[in-house]
Amino acid sequence: MKKVLLLAVAAMMATMNVSAQDEPKNEIGIFYGVGSASNVVSSFGSAFSFSTGDQTGYWGPIGAEYFYHVSNVIGLGVVAEYAGCKWDKPYTLNGSLKTTYITVMPSVKFNWLRKEHVGLYSGISAGAMFCSITPSGDFKTDPQYKNIDDVKEENVTDFMFNINVIGVEFGTAFRGFAELGFGEKGLFCAGVRYKF
Repeated sequence: MKKVLLLAVAAMMATMNVSAQDEPKNEIGIFYGVGSASNVVSSFGSAFSFSTGDQTGYWGPIGAEYFYHVSNVIGLGVVAEYAGCKWDKPYTLNGSLKTTYITVMPSVKFNWLRKEHVGLYSGISAGAMFCSITPSGDFKTDPQYKNIDDVKEENVTDFMFNINVIGVEFGTAFRGFAELGFGEKGLFCAGVRYKF
C-alpha cells in the first residue's frame, strides 16, 4: 500500500513539474497609451498655446515591454517608451518647438489570474525619462525668444514611474491586453503581447 501511495505522489509531482515547465516564462509586447504623464505636462503648455492661437500636437506613448516570469505570480522586466509634443507658431513666428520623451523603466508584474485564455494583473514601473527640447525657425533666431529658458535647445533626465492598477489580457500565445493606471504608460493603455 505504501508503494502505491508513493508512486501516486511521485506521479502527481512529475505531472505538476511538466505543467510548470509548459507554462511560458517570457513575454514581449507593444502598446500605445493615452493620458501619459508626459502628455499631461504637454497639455498644460498647450492650454497657454491655444489661448495665443498656436497649434499643438502630441503623440504616444508608443512602447515595448519584456517580462520574465520567475513564478506564476511575479514577472520581472523592463518597459521602454517614446512620446512627443510639437508646438507650432503660425501667427506669431515661423517656427516650432518639438519635445520628445524616451523612458526606460524596470518593472514588476503581479498576475492575479493566469489562465490559458485570460489573465488579470497589476504592475509597477520606475526608471528614467530622457526629455529633448528642440526649437526651430524663429525660436532659434528671433532675439525676443532665444534667451528664454523654455525655448532653448536642451536635454533633461528625470525620474518617471507608472502604476498599472488593473490589466486584462486575452488570447493564447498571442494576447491582446488593456490596462488602467497612471504614469507614463497613460491612464489607458492597450496592445498585444506574445508569450513563449
